[in-house]
Amino acid sequence: MRIKNIKTALAAAGLAALMASPAAASGVNLLTNGGFESDTGLTNGGWNVYTAIDGWTRTTGRGIEVQNGNIGGALPFEGNQKVELDSHNLSGGAANDNSNSGMTQTVTLGPGRYEFSFAYLGRTEDIGTNGIGYSLVNLTADPDQDILNTNVTGVRSDDWQIFSFLFNLDEATDLGVNFWAKGTEDTFGGYLDDIRISAVPLPAALPLYGAGLAAMGLMGWRRKRKAALEA
Repeated sequence: MRIKNIKTALAAAGLAALMASPAAASGVNLLTNGGFESDTGLTNGGWNVYTAIDGWTRTTGRGIEVQNGNIGGALPFEGNQKVELDSHNLSGGAANDNSNSGMTQTVTLGPGRYEFSFAYLGRTEDIGTNGIGYSLVNLTADPDQDILNTNVTGVRSDDWQIFSFLFNLDEATDLGVNFWAKGTEDTFGGYLDDIRISAVPLPAALPLYGAGLAAMGLMGWRRKRKAALEA
C-alpha cells in the first residue's frame, strides 16, 4: 500500500473509532442525587421543603422544595422528581417569606477535564420570577475561586433546556456546586433536574490515531533515507 493510501486509511480508522468511542456519550454522574430521585417519602403529586436531602444541603432561604410528579403543571425532566428553589415557607406566616433558597453539594474530583450540566425550566411565563443562579467553586484554592458563576432565566413555554459547560482541574479539588433562586420571591421559581458532573476522558481513538501518525512519520523517514542512499 502506498504511503498516501496508508495515511488515508489511518485517518478514516481514527475518525471512526473516535465517533464510536463511549467517551462521546454521557459519563457516570459524579454528583450524589443529581436527579433528586433519592427517597424523600413523597408520592405522585406530593411535595415538601427540606433543609437537606441526599447529597444536597440548604444554604439560604426556606429550603429545598422537592416535587414528585406533575406539580405546577410540569413533569420532571427525568425520573419522578424535580426541585424548585423559590420554596414555600412552611414555618408560619406568608408563604413567600424568605422563599428564595439555595443549595450546595461538595464533590472531590481528581485532575482532568469535566462536563457540568443541568436541566432547567421556568415555572411561569414571568421571566422576572424564574431565575436560577449557579456556580462551581474551587474550595481547595486559598481563597476559594469561582470556576463558574452565572445565572439563567426563562419561561414555561421555552420547555426544559439543558445547560452544559466544560472545565479543567489541574489537581485534586474539592468542588462546591451551588444553585440559588433569583428574582421575585413568590414561591413560583425555576425548576432544576438532572444535575451532572462527568469526566471527559481522552477518547480511546486518539492514542491509536497518534500512534498511527507516528508510524507514518517513521515510514516516511525510512523512505527518504532509502532514496538518499540510492542516489
